[in-house]
Order: sequence, then C-alpha cells, then structure tokens
Amino acid sequence: MNPWISGITAVTAVGIAFMTGTCIAATFPQKPIRIIVPTAVGGPSDLCVRAVTDAMQAELGQPLIVENVTGATGNIGLERVANAPADGYTIAQASAANTANLAARPKASFDIAGGLKPIGRVCVAAFTFVVPPKLGVKTVEEFIRYAKANPGKLSYGSIGHGSSQHLVGEMFAAMTGLDITHVPYRGESAAAPDMAAGRIQMMFMAGAKPFIDGGLLVGLATTNRDTWRPMPSLPPIGKTALPGFTYNGWNGLMAPKGTPDAIVRRLNEALNRALASAKVRATIHVLGNEPGPGTPDDLARQIRDDLSKFKKIIDERRLTFPE
Repeated sequence: MNPWISGITAVTAVGIAFMTGTCIAATFPQKPIRIIVPTAVGGPSDLCVRAVTDAMQAELGQPLIVENVTGATGNIGLERVANAPADGYTIAQASAANTANLAARPKASFDIAGGLKPIGRVCVAAFTFVVPPKLGVKTVEEFIRYAKANPGKLSYGSIGHGSSQHLVGEMFAAMTGLDITHVPYRGESAAAPDMAAGRIQMMFMAGAKPFIDGGLLVGLATTNRDTWRPMPSLPPIGKTALPGFTYNGWNGLMAPKGTPDAIVRRLNEALNRALASAKVRATIHVLGNEPGPGTPDDLARQIRDDLSKFKKIIDERRLTFPE
C-alpha cells in the first residue's frame, strides 16, 4: 500500500475513534447505573460511596443504585463487575482492603489491578492509632515504652488476616521491634468493645472518630503524612514517634476492563464534581475521611503503590495467610 494512503487511513481511524468516544460521552448514561459494593451496608466503604451518589446522580441525569454484594473478602462483588458488560452501567466500589487482600493471597484473590479499570477515588482515609483508656498512655512514644516493658503480653486488632489494618500493624511492629500479637476481628465495630475492655491494647482504625468522640477509645496519632484534618488534635506518627511511617487508605470507583475511556472520563468528571459539593465534603468529613478527587491515573498509581508496600512487609515479616 502507498505509504501516503496508509498514513491517511491511520489518521482517519484515529479521528473516527475520537468522534466515537465523544459521541459515547455525550449520550452516556441512558439508564440507571449500578454500583456494586463488596462490603456490608453501613460500613466505612459503603457510607463513603453513598455520600456521593445523590450528587453524581444529579450530574449524570440517571439513578445510581447501590447494591451490596458481600462474600469471599470482597471478591464475589468485584468479580461480578469484572464480568459485567464494559459499558459503564455496572461499576464497583473498591478500596485498600482489596489491594491488601491481593497482596496477601495472590492465588486466591481477585486481581483488582488487572481485572478492573480505575474511575477515581471517593474518599481518602488515614488510620488512627487507638488504645483503651485504661492503658493510661497518651502518646505513641509512651505506648512503645510500655510495650517494650511487657514483651509478648500485648496484642493488636485488625479486621482480618491480610487486611490493611493487619499489614499496617506489622509495619509498626517491624519499625519498633515490638513483640505484639495480631488478633483478627470481623470488622472494627467488633474489635472496639474488646479494646475498650482492655482485652487488646492497640489498633490502627479507619473509622476511629466515633469511638474516640464517644470516649470508648483514646487516639494517639494518625498515619497521615501531615496533620489529619478530620482529627487535627492528633499528631502524624511519621513526624513524631516513627519518622517516615505513613499510610493512607482509599475508597474508589472502578469499571470493568475494556470500558471505553470516554465513559470512564464521564464518570470521573461526575465524581469530581460531586466531591466539590460542600454538602458531600461535609458528609465525608463526618465519617473521618477526606474527599479523594483525582484522575483515573491517580487511582491506578495508588493501587500499584499499595501492592508494592504490602508485598514488601509480607516478605520482610514472612507472613502467611489462611486462604
């Protein structure tokens, strides 16, 4: 074929693809959109997603229907989205819990990085280092001294083996050299009463604010790089007791692999406009989180960073997990 003609053909193909994408974005959506949440109703991830649905619905002009599909540590819900038509009408809520699970169980877990396409972050969360009031410590430094004086006698909670809370707890143990036992629970609300009673002595919690505000637990620090706006009275642990120790969880929306970029951009724009709403931001702040606007690439980068960080601590600590 004549190279000149071949070049014209390639340019024409690109132009057609661009126009097709523009047309898709202009007409999408034409029916309700389902958001599959792979966790229970009322949990932190579920509440973050529900905080933006009304505002996104107003922007998109179609209902957003949240459906909770639990099981297999979130894999059932995420796999349902991955196997749905790549047309933007079935999308998923995903979170750092899913990246932690993939790092811990690469053979058994759904591959969030390879099976779904990022739309954008909804919420960003710092963990809060919490202890029971009866422990009597007021700073992370005091806790570390207490733990070193009582080797093998203390334990920390998480929401399950291989959860992000578990792995961040292991990062803390690695940096401090503490001998502290991991105790898994079925959610933070299940762990809080045991901690208040002193049966466990610490936990990195995503939803600590209500427990701290209610006097059930004492917050010592957060894992944010700087002062965490939802809890400004608590210092960042990485700038006080353990320099460089930081971690932020996230909650975001993802689409099936193969969803046209134009549809992903449309959903991302609607999400970011929702997150700019004062009402939405206030709701997210009440949950103890920060709004997470950004691009699909920002979320893709977050997922890669999570997997790298979690795999590193798993290898260093030689951790194993039940399937």
